[in-house]
Amino acid sequence: MKHIKELHEKNKGVSAKPIFKSSLGGNTTSIQLLKNEKLKEHSSKTDALLICIEGKVLYQDKDNNKYELKPGYYVEIKANVKHELESILESHLILIR
Repeated sequence: MKHIKELHEKNKGVSAKPIFKSSLGGNTTSIQLLKNEKLKEHSSKTDALLICIEGKVLYQDKDNNKYELKPGYYVEIKANVKHELESILESHLILIR
């Protein structure tokens, strides 16, 4: 058993680590964003679910949807939609694809 925070280097501003891969092709990733860090605009080939488990993050996509994610909040991300994240506080998120 591990804690999510143990997966990431403490001083690395943006970090993504795989935590589960399904035999059916899906996977789950732990994401860390230190305070005031940004995950640059990118997209995914598949639909995804992004869940905030700690901190506060701003999500914005190319369709100009803007959400403030706090612990317990999530956003559905459609395939091929460019999006970015900016942390207000040190944050930990789970990405399910």
